[in-house]
Amino acid sequence: MSKESKSYKNSPKKFYIKTFGCQMNKNDSSIITDILESNEYKRTEDPCYADIYIVNTCSVREHAEQRALGHIASLKKWSDKEERVVAVVGCMAQRLANEITKQYAFVNLVLGPDSYRKIAEYLDQIFDTKTRIIETKLGNEVYGDIFPKRTGITDFVSIMRGCDNFCTYCIVPYVRGRARSRSVDEIMSEMQSMVRSGVKDITLLGQNVNEYSHGNTDFAGLLNMVAQNLELVRLRFLTSHPKDLDDATIKAVRNNDKICRWFHLPLQSGCDRILQLMNRKYTKNDFQELVQRIRQNIPDATVTTDIIVGFPTETEEEFQETVGMMTEIGFDNAYLYRYSPRQGTKAFEYESLPEHVIKDRLKRIINVQNKIVISKARQMIGQTYEVLFESPALNNATRAKTRGNKNVIVEKEIAPGVLSKVIVKEVRGRTPIAEIIKYFRY
Repeated sequence: MSKESKSYKNSPKKFYIKTFGCQMNKNDSSIITDILESNEYKRTEDPCYADIYIVNTCSVREHAEQRALGHIASLKKWSDKEERVVAVVGCMAQRLANEITKQYAFVNLVLGPDSYRKIAEYLDQIFDTKTRIIETKLGNEVYGDIFPKRTGITDFVSIMRGCDNFCTYCIVPYVRGRARSRSVDEIMSEMQSMVRSGVKDITLLGQNVNEYSHGNTDFAGLLNMVAQNLELVRLRFLTSHPKDLDDATIKAVRNNDKICRWFHLPLQSGCDRILQLMNRKYTKNDFQELVQRIRQNIPDATVTTDIIVGFPTETEEEFQETVGMMTEIGFDNAYLYRYSPRQGTKAFEYESLPEHVIKDRLKRIINVQNKIVISKARQMIGQTYEVLFESPALNNATRAKTRGNKNVIVEKEIAPGVLSKVIVKEVRGRTPIAEIIKYFRY
C-alpha cells in the first residue's frame, strides 16, 4: 500500500515502544523505530499520546515473559480508545504467538524478530481494514542496511543474529534462528554513521560474537579492522562463548588501544557434569586456562560472567564447585540467575530441583559475588584510570566508566562524552569514588 493511499496521511500516527530483555532487544527497538519513522510514523515517549503501543518481548527467562505478559494484560484499558493498535513483537511473540492472540483479543499485530521490515505495511493494513496480523517466519534476516539514528555517547551495533550452539537451557536458537553475520561493509558503514553522530563508545553485539564470519573475515579480523579504521574512542563486544574465544581475539584486544580490556565470558557452571548437561562444549579446566591466557596477555583485563544456579540434577557438591570457581577466578562482576525452564528446550525434559533449594543457592552465590566485587573495588583505591563520562548520577555527580567496564562516580557535573584520567579515592558500598587528574583531548 503506497503512502499516498493512507486515509490518515495528513495526520501521522504516533507509536510508543516498551522494551523488555537484553541489548539485542533494545537494538531491535531502534530498528523498528527507524523503519516506522521512514514510513511517516512518529515516535512518542508518552503512551497517552500514542496510536500504537508496541511491546518488544523477551523469552530468555520465565520471569521476563511473565513481566511482558502482565504488561500486555494491562493494555486492555489503553486499547479501548478507538483507533488504537497494540503490537507484540520479539522473542516471546515468536514463541507464544497463538497463545497471545487467544488470550488477548485486543492485540492487533504479532511479529517475530525476522518480520520487522513489514511492520509499517502491516500497521497501514490494520488501520485501514481493522484486520489482525500474525507473522512469525524465521529466515536469514540481519537488517544489514538499516542504520537507526543514534544520539547517545554509548551505543550498540549488531554484527550478527541468531545462534548455533543449542545450549540445552536456551530458547534463543528457536526464537531468533540460526547464526548469520552481517557484511563487513554494512557494519563499517553503520559504525561510521554512529561516530559522525557523536557516539564515542560502541559495543559489537551478538548472541555469540566469536562466531562472526563473513567472507574471509572472522571476529578477530573484524575487531582489528574497526579499531584501525574508525575514529572511535572505545570499542567493546558482547557476548563471547568460552569455547570460541581464541588467541587471535585476545591479541586484537591487547594490540589495539581502542578496544576495551574487558571480556564477558559466561561460565554458567563450575561443574563438568552440569556443563555437559548444558551442552556448553567446554570443561571447567578449559575455562580456567582461557582466563589464564587472557590475564597473561593482558594483566589489567577485567573478566565478567553469567552463572545459572539450580540447573536440573545439580547437587550441593556441584553447586560448591561453581562457588569455588568464582572465588578462584575472582570475576569482576557476575550476572547470577536461577535456572528458568523453557518449553521447547532439551533441559525442559529434565526434572527440576525444589524451588527452595534453587532460591537458597541463588541467595548464597549472590553473597559470595558481592564480597568479591567489594574487594575488587577496594583494590582500585589509589589507582588511576582512564574514564569516559556517560551520565548524571545522584547529588550532582557524574557516572563514568573505565576501560574495564567498571562504573566510577565523580562528584562533579561533567558533560557526557568527556574523557579523563581519574584517581580512585574511596569506595562507598561497592562504588568507587574518584577525582579528576587530567582531561584528554581527542
